[in-house]
Amino acid sequence: MSESSKKIQELENEIKRLKTSVEELRLLNEIAVSASKETDVDRMLNVIVKKSIKALDAEQSLILLVTKNQKDPFKTIIRQDDRSSLKRSYHVGENITGWVLLNKTSLIIENLSTDKRFHSTEEERRDIHSVLCVPIWFEGNIIGIMMAINKKNRKHFSQNDLTLFSIISVQAGQLIKNLQLQRETFLKIKETEKLQELDRIKTNFFTNISHEFRTPLTLILGPLEKLMSENKDENIQPQYELIHKSADNLLKLINQLLDLSTIDAGKMKLNIAKVDAINFIKGITASFRPLANIKNIQLEFSSNLEQLDTFFDKDKFEKIISNLLSNAIKFTNEKGKIYISVSINSNEIIEIVVEDNGIGIPEAELQNIFNRFSKVENSHVVGGTGIGLALVKELVELHKGTISVESDFDKGSKFRINLPLKIEYYKNLQTDNASQKEKIKQREIPAEENVNEAIEKHKHDFENSEDNVPIVLIVEDENDIRNFIKENLGKDYKILESENGKDGFQKSVEHIPDLVVSDIIMPEMDGIVLCKNIKTDERTSHIPVILLTAKSSVENKLEGLETGADDYLTKPFNISELKIRISNLIEQRKKLRERFRKEILLEPKDIAVASADERFLHRVSDIIEKHMSDYNFTVDNFASEIGMSRMQLHRKLNAVTGQAASDFIRNCRLKRAAKLLKGKHGNIGEIAYDVGFNNPSYFSECFKKLFGVLPSEYIHNSAAGIK
Repeated sequence: MSESSKKIQELENEIKRLKTSVEELRLLNEIAVSASKETDVDRMLNVIVKKSIKALDAEQSLILLVTKNQKDPFKTIIRQDDRSSLKRSYHVGENITGWVLLNKTSLIIENLSTDKRFHSTEEERRDIHSVLCVPIWFEGNIIGIMMAINKKNRKHFSQNDLTLFSIISVQAGQLIKNLQLQRETFLKIKETEKLQELDRIKTNFFTNISHEFRTPLTLILGPLEKLMSENKDENIQPQYELIHKSADNLLKLINQLLDLSTIDAGKMKLNIAKVDAINFIKGITASFRPLANIKNIQLEFSSNLEQLDTFFDKDKFEKIISNLLSNAIKFTNEKGKIYISVSINSNEIIEIVVEDNGIGIPEAELQNIFNRFSKVENSHVVGGTGIGLALVKELVELHKGTISVESDFDKGSKFRINLPLKIEYYKNLQTDNASQKEKIKQREIPAEENVNEAIEKHKHDFENSEDNVPIVLIVEDENDIRNFIKENLGKDYKILESENGKDGFQKSVEHIPDLVVSDIIMPEMDGIVLCKNIKTDERTSHIPVILLTAKSSVENKLEGLETGADDYLTKPFNISELKIRISNLIEQRKKLRERFRKEILLEPKDIAVASADERFLHRVSDIIEKHMSDYNFTVDNFASEIGMSRMQLHRKLNAVTGQAASDFIRNCRLKRAAKLLKGKHGNIGEIAYDVGFNNPSYFSECFKKLFGVLPSEYIHNSAAGIK
């Protein structure tokens, strides 16, 4: 066979391989779509098996889900094949599935009869020649095995088949995970439905009866205040004051009950404002001095700060401080002392301490002091309703703070409140005056007179700006958690940081990271919206996203996964597990990128791949087609027309195709040139200009670099191959 014939044959084989790869990718998408519609695990696995047989052109395929029983390790066997005579024996350590289960790695066997690792029967050696076997992973553990047996019309499976099967197994693990979460959600709903209904009835009654008390109280206090202002009889005034005080206490109690009811219903919201905490607390303390003076109690306020600007709900914060001071005065004997202090620690946490030398709290009662309707059994004074401190705790926690108590009986008590200083701690808070992050400045690239040299210059700049270290963006509003992740990932990845979802999305668009790790509950934009925006934006749709959250409910997990998140971790998480998940997702994306890179070797208009990246690649190919003959069309022009920065375009194309933007443009032009040369549409110089090269010698150099021959040799070989 002549050289030209061989070349033609190679190109035809290349086209066939490409078409096969494209079809495989479409089948991967079919697997995900079809299997995700099933609500039963067995039916879903059956869909995956059928699609796997089609994708691999196999005679049969099966999925086995593992158990903890080493003698009988597989609890579910889903099998599809064209023959029913094959026996099934799955003993760990003796055969293919056992080998994969123990070694935790994929396996390809080209000829079972010659592989001495396995004890196979004569019937198996006769009927089974080529085998693929891959593990199915779920949260760092093998949960199953996938096998494909015998390639139709071929002797054995290829390495490409193993790669495709491995990708299918990743899909299978995720689909199993999602379905299990859905089933857990269903069971959870059924189990809690009645309890939720009872709780709703209780809360409604609690709220309604509290509201009903307000009407008679209004009718008591209104006329009473009028009588007090009109009747100045010294004998009657003390009785009026006693009635008024009792009515006020009852109103306070009702308000506390309503506040607790609102908190229980999840409807209490914080009206956060910037406040000078020192002056605010000092003012509340001053308002209690007359009451303290009545009992001859010394009430002191102290702070080592003159001013402390922070953020909290003024009304609710006043209730916190007032309740603690009121209790302190109530349970402190005459000539006692009460101290309230405000300070800030190194972790930017405000600490407020209310301390007295009163009657104290028995040790046995300390653990219940913040429980509702819990009263201290103390012979010295009559206890209250046990609502006040419960409300204080709820309001403190609503401010993302903590409250604790230290007490010695007959010596006094110390209540300590810790509150966050910065506004970022208040989750889901919308604020219009949030600081804007300074955008990263892009380097200016001077215009080049020679477009070919400019392309090479752009390529050189890009390649030298990339150190091949994957970029991971951490979006987390808790500084400590963000720094913890950064410290543990910094040795292996280039780290970008963001304190909220809004800024995180901006950084995702600007820098096109290789992966995003995001908290869910954040100010400005939460992680769910961030993930949705990343997955639906053409510039960032390819970026894997891992969601982190303190919410461990199944509903929250499903919400995250349904937005397109690639993985989900619940706080507190194991940092080693996070590292493994990041590594797996980046490696999986790298395999897909290599696959695309091999496939995008046809004419620009022939590009066809699956998923959201398909639309992007069609757009870039259309733009290149439009400017095919324009030698002034540079990477900067390309980026401007597609609506991205130069670096965004570089990173997006490199992430999807493994090629820099300059390489992508040049290869598309050279492919078009090869087609024109083969069709004899002009001489080499004319065709070079037609595809955007204004230097024929540079065109020939690039052509040889891509095709291995000069344009003149390519024409000769093409002509020689035509009969």
